[in-house]
Amino acid sequence: MSSAPKIHSAGQDAFSGKVETTPLDTVALISAEYFGISGRAATLSSERDETFLVHGDDGRQYVLKIANQAERMDVLAFQMQGLQHLALKNLPVPLPFVVPAKDGATLLSLALGGEQRIVRMLTFLDGVQLHRAERSPRQMQSLGTTLALLGVGLADFRPAVPKQDLLWDICNAECLRALVPHVEASRQGMVQAALDGFERLAAGEMSNLPRQVIHNDFNPHNILVSAGDAACVTGVIDFGDMVEAPLINDVAVALSYQIGAANGLADTISMLRAYHAVRPLDPLELACLPVLLRTRLAMTIIITEWRAGLYPENRDYILRNHPIALAGLLRLADHPDADLGAFFRQNLGEFK
Repeated sequence: MSSAPKIHSAGQDAFSGKVETTPLDTVALISAEYFGISGRAATLSSERDETFLVHGDDGRQYVLKIANQAERMDVLAFQMQGLQHLALKNLPVPLPFVVPAKDGATLLSLALGGEQRIVRMLTFLDGVQLHRAERSPRQMQSLGTTLALLGVGLADFRPAVPKQDLLWDICNAECLRALVPHVEASRQGMVQAALDGFERLAAGEMSNLPRQVIHNDFNPHNILVSAGDAACVTGVIDFGDMVEAPLINDVAVALSYQIGAANGLADTISMLRAYHAVRPLDPLELACLPVLLRTRLAMTIIITEWRAGLYPENRDYILRNHPIALAGLLRLADHPDADLGAFFRQNLGEFK
């Protein structure tokens, strides 16, 4: 098949639509004219938007993003409001700051390439992407602490949450069944079983889980660490998948990028302990975590294999998280959800 099934079409458009290329001199002109920041622009990799690094003449660096034509103003406003909310919290977590335009607006709608595109600017955070850094138990602890602090910071963020059908929202996992035929045949049964487990959870205890706005994309490409100390987090970026959902979904997303590593189970426990020390997990959250973790791993396999088929020219970038997701799902295959939940709880000790 050459096109996506007609499910969650609004949420898929930002992934499926062709992104027009904006010349670097145009990016530099936008930065200077609308944000008052003169400098030169360079292209950064990105999944949905056009993303550029602006080397300002003031010696500072900025990130200018030109949204995919399918992105909505209300959704991007929600993301910017979240960053502004977190900035007021003064968390010990380095986050990008919103850079307003000269007129004070945080989002601009500009005519580019014959279409209206939404433009925004953020400060640049320096560091090494986590996937390029050496792993360690201390690093896993830092990740758990950082994720918990983000959750605490967003706990009282209660905006008008836009209705969106985000492909990467675990709550929408059931809608991915139509994409399972795009998965390699030997893996289809495994991802289908994960979706079956999610369907049972969604019909039961999931409705009782604590909910709030979450980052929803705590992956090794969105986390920066120090070049001199890979256990020191220097930034969390990309709030493009932010949603309102059960808070434990944020943990499931984060763990899905760790469980498939060589020491994945030990790393998972290190992260959970550090998270639990900042934001205690309750027994129901721990009981639901195995299903949600398994679901997110299956989602990564389904979505990336589908998109790699649609965009073979960008296959390597799209599949960058596929190997560790597959390794993680295979690792969990022989462990029933109840046993995994008991394992997590036993390793966290007493509950409040």
